[in-house]
Amino acid sequence: MRKQEWQGQLIVVFVSILIAFVAYTSQIFVLWNSLGGAVAHTFFVLAPFNVFIIFIYINYALTCTTDPGTVPPNWMPDQNTHFEVKRSTHTARFCKTCNNFKPPRAHHCSTCNRCVLKMDHHCPWINSCVGFENYGHFLRFLVYVEIGSIYLFALLSNRLAQIVEELHTSQIRPSATEATFLSINMIMAALVIICVGILGGYHVYCVTTNTTTIEGWEKGKTLTMKRMGKIQNVKYPYDYGVMNNLRSVLGPQPLFWLWPRTMSGTGLYFPINAENSNIEIVAEVKEEEEDDRQNRESSYSNYSMYTEQGDAPPPVKHVSVTEPPRIRTKTSSLLRLEKTSSRPTTPGSVFTFASAATLVDPHSKPPLIFSKESYDMDYPPNHRQTPPKEEH
Repeated sequence: MRKQEWQGQLIVVFVSILIAFVAYTSQIFVLWNSLGGAVAHTFFVLAPFNVFIIFIYINYALTCTTDPGTVPPNWMPDQNTHFEVKRSTHTARFCKTCNNFKPPRAHHCSTCNRCVLKMDHHCPWINSCVGFENYGHFLRFLVYVEIGSIYLFALLSNRLAQIVEELHTSQIRPSATEATFLSINMIMAALVIICVGILGGYHVYCVTTNTTTIEGWEKGKTLTMKRMGKIQNVKYPYDYGVMNNLRSVLGPQPLFWLWPRTMSGTGLYFPINAENSNIEIVAEVKEEEEDDRQNRESSYSNYSMYTEQGDAPPPVKHVSVTEPPRIRTKTSSLLRLEKTSSRPTTPGSVFTFASAATLVDPHSKPPLIFSKESYDMDYPPNHRQTPPKEEH
């Protein structure tokens, strides 16, 4: 076992013991006698706190033991879905260490020595990365720690107020053991409330905007370049509104957001909000009058016409066509992945999407977006035709 591995496991054990120490020494040495001992009142006061402790341990265990998500071996971007490209070359992102392409929002962790799906950050307190599969568990863990700490701090504060009142009225002093654990646990609960509150608040913001810590850092770079006048306003393409963003991580039913659940999806592709991307596309629809038109027609709607200023999409239109609409950009043809001897080859004509780091590139035009979801909507399986080909 490597030194880094056993150190990480020791940290997990330390965190587990620390939670138990604060939770149970407070109840045994401070709160039990002050609440009246083994009576119904004590049960009703301490039962919610112990429920929080149980959920803290459950979500902490799930966060530590759930794999954050790994890129499948020899994974390649699907030509019918969007994917992220490099800022400098506009080629698909490729990890030289893993010798594999990177799906959207995936990043390589030098500590775990692998690419992690929708990587948020590497957390030493869980001895793993926070990524696509365990991000929901991590967020619930922070929420329960914050709620439990606030509840405990309120109980300890109430006991401290009782002690102060007893000192003024009857000169009754608490035992040394009670005073020691009361002081230690109040300080620790206050520190947890502040630190976890800041961390949890930031991650709640990340969830509501559908960003990760790494992507938040990239967005910070875009603001710097905007102030320097190198780029215009850039909107984040994965943001689908607060409720939809929360549902994508915590589940579709708000009543069960704090209940442990596994993530749905593969983590290899994510729907994008083309309204929030700086794209300029011209869609042309060609209608041909043929005798067998009724047998060959297929409908399409709202074929992603957006402007660089992020205008709202046009009203939905249903048009009967005999072939897919021809798509072209005003400035250049669709981007083609470069084929090199050191990298796997990809389909010749692909639809690409630039990540936040790519969108801020001042020397290039943004690439075209074509998501799998829009393709499935525009071309039903029973009438599906060949996607638009690259124009030269």
